[in-house]
Amino acid sequence: MAFDSLSQKLQNVFKNLRSKGRLTEDDVKAALKEVKMALLEADVNFKVVKQFTKAVQERAIGSDVMNGLNPGQMVIKIVNDELVKLMGSETTEIALRPGQQITVIMMVGLQGAGKTTTTAKIAGKLKQKGKKPLLVACDVYRPAAIEQLKINGEKQEVEVFSMGDKNKPVNIAKAAVEHAAKNGNQVVILDTAGRLHVDEDMMDELIEIKECRCGTDHFGCRCHDRTGCRKCGRNVR
Repeated sequence: MAFDSLSQKLQNVFKNLRSKGRLTEDDVKAALKEVKMALLEADVNFKVVKQFTKAVQERAIGSDVMNGLNPGQMVIKIVNDELVKLMGSETTEIALRPGQQITVIMMVGLQGAGKTTTTAKIAGKLKQKGKKPLLVACDVYRPAAIEQLKINGEKQEVEVFSMGDKNKPVNIAKAAVEHAAKNGNQVVILDTAGRLHVDEDMMDELIEIKECRCGTDHFGCRCHDRTGCRKCGRNVR
């Protein structure tokens, strides 16, 4: 996974910083260049990376840090602080309906944003909290998308609902909610196909699924897009 690789690369950068007794401005810039490349390779938006590295550099290159007793550790702390600020320092829980009422979550985003893997991980987290989630394969376009969801669902030990690739996603979503009602699934998570901002038909498909509400009054859209918010076309929220 991209973020596993990012973690390893950052650890290597930190290891190099810790090994230096004193740091020069060039040392900090070289380390930040490696951090920048690691973030870009993890599909973080280049504008976000630029702002992040600028913020770290402004804090890290100063007499208080460079002349400190442990400048390497101080730079690492600055990087960590800025990463926390970038990712968000507070945890926001997904609002679910109480008891056995069904909550439907539709995962949307750009192609290649990692929706299928994230969808399964969310289901796994909900299961750990005592819920009975249902993963729904609504991507009928990408080759092996359904199989990928099944594999990820199996890893999380979460049921996957599929009707193959010959049905309309909106009909699959409706059938999935009916299945959930009969089988006690309180959360239904729809794994939809990745879209492009120029793809009007696929954006209309998302809106159709949302507007049908799949037989439930509680329907939410979650945008999973590491390349920047609201880049996948019209707002379907």
